[in-house]
Amino acid sequence: MKKTIAMLGTASVLALAAATAAHAGTIAGRVTDASETIGLEGATVRIVETGQTATVGADGTFRVTGLAAGDYTLRVSYIGADVREVSVNLATVSDTVSPTITLGDDVDYVENILVMGQRGALNSALSRQRANDGNVAVLSSDAIGQFPDENVAEAARRAVGVNVLNDQGEGRFVSIRGLDPNLVSTSINGVRLVSPEAEDRQVGLDVIDADVLSSVVINKSLLPNMDGDSVGGNVEIETMSGLDVDGMYLRARVAGLYSDLEQEFGHRGSINWANNFMDGRLGVAGSLSYQQRVFGSDSFEVDGGWDVDESVAFPNEVEMRNYQVTRERTTAALNFDYRVNNDLSLYARTTWSDFSDQETRNRVEIKFEDAEYDDVNSSGNLAVFTADEMEIDRDVKDRLETQTIFASDFGGEWLNGNTSIDWSLSYVYAEEAEPNRLDTDFSYEFENGELFTVDSTNPLRPELGFGGGITTDRVFDASNYENSGYELTNGLSQDREYAAAINVRHDMDFGTMPGYIQYGVRARTRDKKFALDFDVYDDDSLLLSDVVRSVEYGQGSIGPVADPSQVRDYFFSNLGNLDYVGIDSDIDSFGASYRVEEDVMAGYLMGSVENGPLRLVGGVRVEQTDMAARGYETFLAEEDATVNGVVLTEDTVFVTPTTASDDYTDVLPSILARYELTENVIVRGAYFASIQRPNPGQFAPRILVEQNDNDEVEGEFGNPDLERLEADNFDVSIEWYPNNDAVVYLGYFRKDLDNVIAGVGYENITLNGRFFDEAASFINLPEAEVSGIEFNYQQALDFLPVEGFIAGFNFTATDSEATLADGRVVPLPRQSDSVWNAVLGYDRAGWDLRAVVSSRSEYLDEIRGGADEDRWVLEHTQLDLSAKYSFNDTFQVFGDLKNVTDEPYRAVTRPDGIDRVEQFEEYGWSAVFGVRVTY
Repeated sequence: MKKTIAMLGTASVLALAAATAAHAGTIAGRVTDASETIGLEGATVRIVETGQTATVGADGTFRVTGLAAGDYTLRVSYIGADVREVSVNLATVSDTVSPTITLGDDVDYVENILVMGQRGALNSALSRQRANDGNVAVLSSDAIGQFPDENVAEAARRAVGVNVLNDQGEGRFVSIRGLDPNLVSTSINGVRLVSPEAEDRQVGLDVIDADVLSSVVINKSLLPNMDGDSVGGNVEIETMSGLDVDGMYLRARVAGLYSDLEQEFGHRGSINWANNFMDGRLGVAGSLSYQQRVFGSDSFEVDGGWDVDESVAFPNEVEMRNYQVTRERTTAALNFDYRVNNDLSLYARTTWSDFSDQETRNRVEIKFEDAEYDDVNSSGNLAVFTADEMEIDRDVKDRLETQTIFASDFGGEWLNGNTSIDWSLSYVYAEEAEPNRLDTDFSYEFENGELFTVDSTNPLRPELGFGGGITTDRVFDASNYENSGYELTNGLSQDREYAAAINVRHDMDFGTMPGYIQYGVRARTRDKKFALDFDVYDDDSLLLSDVVRSVEYGQGSIGPVADPSQVRDYFFSNLGNLDYVGIDSDIDSFGASYRVEEDVMAGYLMGSVENGPLRLVGGVRVEQTDMAARGYETFLAEEDATVNGVVLTEDTVFVTPTTASDDYTDVLPSILARYELTENVIVRGAYFASIQRPNPGQFAPRILVEQNDNDEVEGEFGNPDLERLEADNFDVSIEWYPNNDAVVYLGYFRKDLDNVIAGVGYENITLNGRFFDEAASFINLPEAEVSGIEFNYQQALDFLPVEGFIAGFNFTATDSEATLADGRVVPLPRQSDSVWNAVLGYDRAGWDLRAVVSSRSEYLDEIRGGADEDRWVLEHTQLDLSAKYSFNDTFQVFGDLKNVTDEPYRAVTRPDGIDRVEQFEEYGWSAVFGVRVTY
């Protein structure tokens, strides 16, 4: 019903066309700062006599067509500058006039607050947000440069309603309004990105360096000309065009990096260049950045949950982990823009990012669940154990992970009077590889009554105790630990998409009201596959003492660990003498591999009409989806298991290829309204329908079944029968611009979700004709909803006795709930109830100082068997500081501090209603310092 009402509303907008004006006079001008070298993107140009408006582009240009001969008044507004009115004359209906309009010429442009520093960044972002039809948040390159952000994800988290999920203490996945990052789409220069992640659709934006950005635009409401598979919204990454500048532009940055935890230095450098040629008709822009960062983390984790049935609660298995990481990131962009003439323009844009993590993880696993719990001596919060076939494992992971994203786009625009046609052909490729990852395990079994303790006085930081004497000697004696196996992994995930689109727009009058009708088609074909080559080897000749080293671990005594380089050398030197375990190798290799092909054909019709202060934009999009997938059913039956009435005499693996397909059509209406109560107060409202297709790893027909010698059966399944998630999205907001350097924004949103996809666990169930004691798969939940409010305040504090201060605060409060198959009501996974950012800046006399606090509340990370088993990630609040000093317009020095208060990552379960640690990870603080040159 909601979609029907919206379709009727949008149809009414389009049905308003009574006549199309035949005149074709054009005003094609440019709005710049006082130097006439920098275009003021986001400025609004209104034709006073007709009510038509145009938004100024990145190069400062604007275009208004369909005008009769006569005199016109252009009213130009931009945050940070006084409104300016300019008169122009069209001598005939075929005339074109090209005025250049300057703003801010009452200020010395060398220190022009319109375009430089924190205040200039604020002006630019607010102007673009104010002019937009929908609900967007904009971060300009200057604004991004004010923060100590490593990558695109960390830059995006400064926007209202945006949260970021971290990996190893660095921002990685973007969440909009608290929704799962898989429900957020990402584009670069208008090209939809695919994901290098093996299982998912989410794009880890730590792959792309923040230094190469021109701006980041967060679209929270969708128009019909945008892809419809984005429930949370879209992150649009923009890089520079040579037509954005007058003459050559050059910016270079060189920096050193320091990690406190590892006490290691890294380095970072970037260069951005742009220029135009052929009398300003050919623009060329290029960016290149490289970063090498050495860092690490210390983690205390619990596997297998907590036992709360004894007199003292204790973790079943404790893991102490030390990570050492060398991260390299290279990002390059090269853009060509060519204006053939005033009516035809072409472009070619490419972006390439390469990301690698060389990671070493040393882990010690202590399995208290296998020890004897001493009920007599355990008391208070101290659990006491005596060893009886209890293992301690000391393993090492030596892994190089690389991710590559390449995006290319060729297209153009042709203007013919009141009609414009644009087209694009794009190719996107993403890859994740793990070449020759080596996991090696050493273990020792304690069985002589050795004494161990766990003190859980602080359930978020339990303390381990070893009984002293012989127990402690054995725990920390590397010669006790024998090799118990190697795992060699070669994994490759590849995701590629070809796309083509064409859009046609007719500017016209709807009676006396200006507007347009636009329509277009877009085709996308996507191929995602994951191949895993997993080999298992046994060897009992290598002792930990043969390859031992020590590491610093800040959360306790980790003891001797394996040196990854020595282990790797030994493994490959002796590979021919190791025992290959084919059964285990086949299970994981076939069980993980898959291929999914996805074709989407879309078409849309939309229109816009302006009636004084009211602008309506609406239409409908239709998307046809065809999916086909391949995988394997992998069945492991252990020796003595009974299969089809036959008792097996050895472990056996049965592998059967599987296929699946699905197709469906979605009709996605939308309507957006923008109303100017006054020139400084804007009200917006929106409804749009959207979908989210299942992740490839959820849809792929992968079946993994294991039957033990007692004929107990466990299974894991993909689910090709999953329905896509469907969403009805509502937005309403009000923005107040009290003066030329401030905004106050308040918004409300609601999303009604059907067919939410979630993981599910089963016990004692028959699936696909086979009985399972335990099984895990994915299902559609009937419905869910999420709603919330957003608040944003930004202002230059000119009223203070001391000039130069800028303040900002944004806050998002959300509430969500989903009903599980068992009737339990939970919040949506990864949904924080509150997210906020507070900023205080100073920009004066060459100094550019910034302090920012970013905070989010706890969120549900994993839905498990019940509320006592669910995993929660606790609240996180981080302080970052930035300081810059500009000696002149060319030379600047800077220093940044991240995570000043050493905020950890904390995940818990609540088996008895108490927060009990499942993961406690510390990263320390980090610093960036260097110089920037701008010409």
